[in-house]
Amino acid sequence: MIKPPKTVTAIVKSVSEKLGREAIFRKVNNREEYFILDLAFSYFQKADRNKRNDYRSGYLYLVHKREKRLLFALAHTPIMTTFFKNNFDYETFRSIITNTAQYRDEHYLRYKKMGVQDEKFRTPDLKVFLNKLDELEISGFTKSVFAKSKSGKTGVGNVFGICLASGCNEEEIVKAIEKSWDLFLWLYPTRPIFKRNASLNRSLQSIDRKCEIARIKNLPKSILKKSCSGQVQGAHIIPHKQGGSDKLQNGVWLCSAHHRLTEGKLNGTRGIDKFEVKYGR
Repeated sequence: MIKPPKTVTAIVKSVSEKLGREAIFRKVNNREEYFILDLAFSYFQKADRNKRNDYRSGYLYLVHKREKRLLFALAHTPIMTTFFKNNFDYETFRSIITNTAQYRDEHYLRYKKMGVQDEKFRTPDLKVFLNKLDELEISGFTKSVFAKSKSGKTGVGNVFGICLASGCNEEEIVKAIEKSWDLFLWLYPTRPIFKRNASLNRSLQSIDRKCEIARIKNLPKSILKKSCSGQVQGAHIIPHKQGGSDKLQNGVWLCSAHHRLTEGKLNGTRGIDKFEVKYGR
């Protein structure tokens, strides 16, 4: 029985508590790398026609040249990547990167672009990193990052890794897991029930589904000049985490670009025939 480092034990405990059942770890042969995952993934993986048994899906803690890192990673796991891709929400992913930035001194992404070229992007500048993610989103983040492999029989599920923390103590790593938990939940076959904008979208069905950015008052020029891009989605006027409801009165249709630029900065209310929403709080 391999005895893991104390930090790995802490990660396993944190994931287990959030799952409500025991998580497990798997050590990569001849490397100081530990995947922390749900045992249920083994059963999901059995449905993979390629019969891969070396899958890795979940948090990855590694020690390389004295540097310690926590990543979320997918490796050699077509079926798990399919689940993740189906549940993936770019705006949530982007906010996770922002909310965990304090726990690392470098931002790192690894993926295969369109299933062919192995890409690694790293920078200490969060703004530069987010711009890179936005560039990928313009052509479709999942379409590019989780495209079907052009070689071999593994299909989707090439290699994907996003750094969440580096050089952190155990307490900070647990906090990084807390703030990135959506990534882990996306590994399950059904869409997560936590997806907040689902009920808001239903409330807005009586309104034409097109970006309403031009109707918002007091917008700065920098936002007005921004062209619409990405999927049109329900956006809360008052964020849900601040007590905002999922009712029609608290929602507007915004493209993903304008949703990101105005999130948490709106006030007012709307109805079917009225629109009294302003920028600035």
